[in-house]
Amino acid sequence: MARHGRGRKMEKARNSKLAWRGLLREFKPYRWRIIIIAVLLTIANVANALIPLLLRNILGAFSPENVRYGRYFLDVTNLTLGLDWTKVFIDFGLMIGVIVAAALLGTIAQLIAIKISGAYAYNLRNKIRAKIDRLPLSYFDKHPHGELLSIGTNDVDAIAQTLNNTLITVVSSITLFVAILIGMLLVNWRLALVALGMLPFVVIITLVITKNSQNQFITFQKKTGELEGVVEENFSGLQVIQLFNQQDKQLETFTNLNDSMAKSNFWSQWLSSFIFPSIRFINNLGFVGVLLVAGVINDVISLAPFIIFLNNFMQPFLNLGQISANIQTTLAGAERVFNLLNAAEQEKDPEDALTTNDHVVGEFCFKDVDFSYNPDVELIKNMNLHVKPGDTIAIVGPTGAGKTTLVNLIMRFYEINGGSITLDGTDIRNYSRSALRRSVGMVLQDTWLFKGSIKNNIRYGNRDATDEEVIEAAKAARAHHFITTFPGEYEFILNEDGTNISQGQRQLITIARAIISKPKILILDEATSSVDTRTEYAIQSVMNEIMKDRTTFIIAHRLSTIKNAKKILVMNKGNIIETGTHEELLAANGFYAGLYNAQFLGIDDSQETVD
Repeated sequence: MARHGRGRKMEKARNSKLAWRGLLREFKPYRWRIIIIAVLLTIANVANALIPLLLRNILGAFSPENVRYGRYFLDVTNLTLGLDWTKVFIDFGLMIGVIVAAALLGTIAQLIAIKISGAYAYNLRNKIRAKIDRLPLSYFDKHPHGELLSIGTNDVDAIAQTLNNTLITVVSSITLFVAILIGMLLVNWRLALVALGMLPFVVIITLVITKNSQNQFITFQKKTGELEGVVEENFSGLQVIQLFNQQDKQLETFTNLNDSMAKSNFWSQWLSSFIFPSIRFINNLGFVGVLLVAGVINDVISLAPFIIFLNNFMQPFLNLGQISANIQTTLAGAERVFNLLNAAEQEKDPEDALTTNDHVVGEFCFKDVDFSYNPDVELIKNMNLHVKPGDTIAIVGPTGAGKTTLVNLIMRFYEINGGSITLDGTDIRNYSRSALRRSVGMVLQDTWLFKGSIKNNIRYGNRDATDEEVIEAAKAARAHHFITTFPGEYEFILNEDGTNISQGQRQLITIARAIISKPKILILDEATSSVDTRTEYAIQSVMNEIMKDRTTFIIAHRLSTIKNAKKILVMNKGNIIETGTHEELLAANGFYAGLYNAQFLGIDDSQETVD
């Protein structure tokens, strides 16, 4: 029933602010756990910062003022060398203890981060799934299936992986930087000033590279979604592609997108890769500067612990540089995720909406109904129609005439732009969507069946149905006989879309699914257009039975299936141009008569040619 927009280009992500706001908003339930991570990592990094200070104390004990190295090698009888060995061993033991404690705290923080990223992705997918149910069908007209699949899988996975890989890195880098800075100042403030002089260059390089690579990451995410849309289209339309020998054309489309995606991925990764060597280069210059200054101020004892600090001083920036590619990919994906979550939803049911359909009898009245999919292209204008309870209304017309649109409006898959549609005198907008749709059973040309047992596929129309009711519905649809020939009968597992049974059998199962919902209103949308004539007659006889005492709307291209309709609506360009019974419309010799004669005279001519 829905009109899908496969193959259309995806909207470009608007800005990273939306992504950051969305990501931080979704972090709120985990803020206390993040605080715990920050505390653990702060303690761990402070502990790591103590290691060079303890090492300085140990090295200081071996300074020329405390020990004579020549005597140490020559006089082994004096092993104390004038040292306070108790203090040395205490400092050494503390250093080992600090190393173990820092590693343990870091491991605990990592485990908490893993749990947060898993829960974050789980909840985000649930929100996306719930959001899809609240979106109007018009949203899916503008967004390809491949894009939505990519958002719900690739983009959410990218966010989860980035959280897992970077949450610890970001928090740890901040606390490590502060701890190391304090440690360097405690060791030698002059050398610390040399190290701080490198920071502006690091920040500038990081910002420039990040800005230039961000656009490439956004392009890469866009192309990924487009490519998935093409792949899905190729699989779903494989028979048509092969029928018209369009494999080369589809391969060309795929190759062009794949090449474009590969190029954007290369440039984004290539630009990001400059961060690490650039920061390392600046860090090496810092080493040279520190060595020169240390030589000038003659502070050799401070040099070893300070070199340790300096080596780790750039580590937070190196870590952030390494994960910048992941962060940018995540931001590009997060923009798409939160664009979806922030999309306008379908109009909510009124608070006093009718939630029961117990008294529905099936009388419809269209009054001055206006509707268009596109505001610039008018489709239905001032439509007026009255359908009595139990009437069978056939809707015919050329492709694009508005036949399926009429049914979409009855089901509130789309909202009308003007006028009103009433069911039993009540505006359908005053029913809850669920109550309205529970009143309707639908049999479509597209026999959608899911992977599972036949029983569960039939029960999909009424989750509360018993096994006996499932069998009765199958018997009413004349599907019981062939079902009992399958291994396991009603427990027989159908493939996705029921590809392991015939088209006619699939259609009869969907009819059983409609019957079990016990609808007051029935909609048959091209229900027999994809089956052979013999199967069509079998299905039509079933239809005639279940249409009794039900208001029924039939959309049909095969005009032979609607001869007995109480009223036939002939539509063209969104307007009802003729109404009447089959005989009345033929007698009028108008548009319907032209359709009928073209269809059946074409068949007769074909038969004469064959004979």
